Amino acid sequence: MSTNVTADAPEWFRTAVASEPEHSSITVHGARIAYRSWGEPGAPGLILVHGGAAHSGWWDHIAPRYAQDRRVVALDLSGHGDSDWRDTYRLGAWADEVTAVAAAAGATTEAVLVGHSLGGLVGIRTSIAHPGLAEKLVLVDSRILDAAMLDEIQRNQPEEGIPRGSKHYPSLEAALERFRLVPDHASLDFAREYVARQSVVRDDDGWRWKFDRGFADELTDLPSCPPNDCRLSVVYGEHGVVTPAMIDTVTAGLDEPARVVELAGAGHHIPLEQPLELMDVIDDVVRA
Repeated sequence: MSTNVTADAPEWFRTAVASEPEHSSITVHGARIAYRSWGEPGAPGLILVHGGAAHSGWWDHIAPRYAQDRRVVALDLSGHGDSDWRDTYRLGAWADEVTAVAAAAGATTEAVLVGHSLGGLVGIRTSIAHPGLAEKLVLVDSRILDAAMLDEIQRNQPEEGIPRGSKHYPSLEAALERFRLVPDHASLDFAREYVARQSVVRDDDGWRWKFDRGFADELTDLPSCPPNDCRLSVVYGEHGVVTPAMIDTVTAGLDEPARVVELAGAGHHIPLEQPLELMDVIDDVVRA
């Protein structure tokens, strides 16, 4: 069982993270992309895409629930986790990474793609660039950005908040004391600590966070909405970052009405705040 699990974690969480994934990697556009997978290759796929400044370990307590019937894969987008960093980042390149990982892992059959936050934007871009990959797309509190909103975010990055990848700490304990979720709300302590311990790495200069602080600096290829034939579900927190206008934008013009679910009391980081409720929604999507 993982040493990253705290004593107060419930049994369901302990059981889930004790299900060790396969760790693999492939090269996409010159960068090594790391990913985790569960279940049998060739089974119906479930593709899990993390948010900005996060990593594939955010899904460790969720993915095993589906491994008996599905091939589940969670990747580290370039600039995140154990994947390589790039000079510049594009949603289109991340979409190519998602598609390549799903193919390498054998997770393309009847696939469902679930993306949290930035991962939802990657999911939309994937549905546009690679329309045959996923039958269904689930956006989890994904802010639908236009160019003006993105420019404001890029110009007003906080000096404090999410610890920066270039910042080094003298010890693991010192780094973990600075771990923050932005925006923070009411995440489960045991889940937050579990992902925090996977979010740091030691190099010659000390301990640092596993993401490139410049991953969003030059993003411009923002998707407006998924294709008309996308079978879309939108899950958002009552206190998250998604607005009714964003939901209207992303669901407009679909051939089939989108499934829209608000999680009462939840904030932005739903996988760490209400994972069981999120899994209930994913259950409904994969069964539909």
